[in-house]
Amino acid sequence: MEINTRISTILKDNYGIDATSIEQRPGGWSALAFLVEDKSNKYFLKVYNKNKPSSSQWIDAIDRYTPLVNWLHHHTDLQNHLSKPIFTKSQRNQCEDEQYVYLLSEYIEGTTIGEKQLSPNQVKELAKILGLLHKNTSTIPHELKKQQVKERFDIEFCEDLFSFIHHDLANTNDILLEIVEPYTEILVEKINRLGYLANALKSKSHMFVLSHSDAHNWNLMQGQNLMLLDWECVKLAPQEQDLILIITEPYAEQFLTEYRNYMSYENPDMDAFEFYFLKRNLEDIWEWIKDLRFEGSLKSEEVTLEHLKSSLDTCSRTEEIRKKMLKVFN
Repeated sequence: MEINTRISTILKDNYGIDATSIEQRPGGWSALAFLVEDKSNKYFLKVYNKNKPSSSQWIDAIDRYTPLVNWLHHHTDLQNHLSKPIFTKSQRNQCEDEQYVYLLSEYIEGTTIGEKQLSPNQVKELAKILGLLHKNTSTIPHELKKQQVKERFDIEFCEDLFSFIHHDLANTNDILLEIVEPYTEILVEKINRLGYLANALKSKSHMFVLSHSDAHNWNLMQGQNLMLLDWECVKLAPQEQDLILIITEPYAEQFLTEYRNYMSYENPDMDAFEFYFLKRNLEDIWEWIKDLRFEGSLKSEEVTLEHLKSSLDTCSRTEEIRKKMLKVFN
């Protein structure tokens, strides 16, 4: 069945929406994205392919984070910075057919920040968003909070990446082999370093806050206000989980000044920063390897390869980036 026909049927049966227009939009790595219109409203629809193995983690997260985002929208000052979820007629967070899972939310008129640098005012807004999110951790209802993932510094994916490097990479003479092979030694080194950091962090005590965990520029949209989108990765974690995406940017000092208007932050944990920096890069590398060699990607092969090359290069500069982070706090 053609995807737009599926969507039209799903919207009618589950939301009572008679779609007059269904237009595919550029999406992320986890799902297809569509702008849907009826006679009076616009909606944003994410469509996850159930047959893609890596989609399962994002599908499983929907029932955990959607009620949380809805609560934040109605009970905190984040209301104007979130996209409100839309529930089905039976008050479910999602619906599905035999091939796809569908997630509907209000449509936000605006422009994705993407590759552009944040302006000083956008930095101020982002600091407010993350500061309020972290500050409101204590106000979230217990039943809602206990549904959220709690950071355990697990790195199980590293076993799969390590095994692939040693047993599978060279089995196919393709562009992936050509790109990854020169980095195998450094990848093993970083996997071992990440394991060391994970064990060190497990032995420490931490203050956990509600963390978006993916607040990069492709998940930021400028509309009437700055909006933070895509909450699949939300969890309870140290503040460094969210701050790592900002701390290496040119605006880090301005961000921290603004952030501290909402949330105390006096004792940065450099091991946690390095852990989250390395984990993100190695996870991305592993996801793109799986897309290219096993599962197929929602993006073109060319785009996926460029992202893989960039992450491999970044992974090789961890020491340089740690020194850069230290300078922010000295």
